[in-house]
Amino acid sequence: MAVFQEVSAGMFSFKDFAKPQVKSLIGALIVAVSTMVGSWATPLLGYVFALMALVMIIVVTLFSPAWPSQSKKENALVFSLFWGLMVGVIAPFLISKFLEGGFSAVFEILTSEP
Repeated sequence: MAVFQEVSAGMFSFKDFAKPQVKSLIGALIVAVSTMVGSWATPLLGYVFALMALVMIIVVTLFSPAWPSQSKKENALVFSLFWGLMVGVIAPFLISKFLEGGFSAVFEILTSEP
């Protein structure tokens, strides 16, 4: 039982996480709204934003963390671009699926085979 407590305490410890800066959150909101509007306006912009999101996944994986920690603040530009693009690219897809078929269509996305 003691081994399980040590493992679970280490796996789900959130003490290393910190709140992001306000400018990072505002930047992410601006990027997310711009991405949503751009992807709804024309498929070409949606494609460009999706490619940018893939590039940001690589940048965050290799160079900079996507979330701040107690020891290191986040880079505001990287945070804003990463989280803004993630929300801005995924949210329109989920909204359109919900408008087409309701909760069952969104649930089907999560349960369907890849």
